[in-house]
Amino acid sequence: MQNQRYARQKNLNIYWTVIDTVSDRKALVNGFVMDMLTADEAEELVNTLNRAESHPILAPAQREHHDQRRQ
Repeated sequence: MQNQRYARQKNLNIYWTVIDTVSDRKALVNGFVMDMLTADEAEELVNTLNRAESHPILAPAQREHHDQRRQ
């Protein structure tokens, strides 16, 4: 199985953060930091982001953000 780009990380008490394992930073979705999530929210988001990452056509906004960071 391929390494997953996104993972969840426990932060405060009951909250979780989604981490971009490539940059080792908190994941951004539409400019919002994916932080202070419930365990279920974080797990669902990790699965969605990893699925989109493996199917680039599903994530054009992610690609645009990634391309802008390269410039």
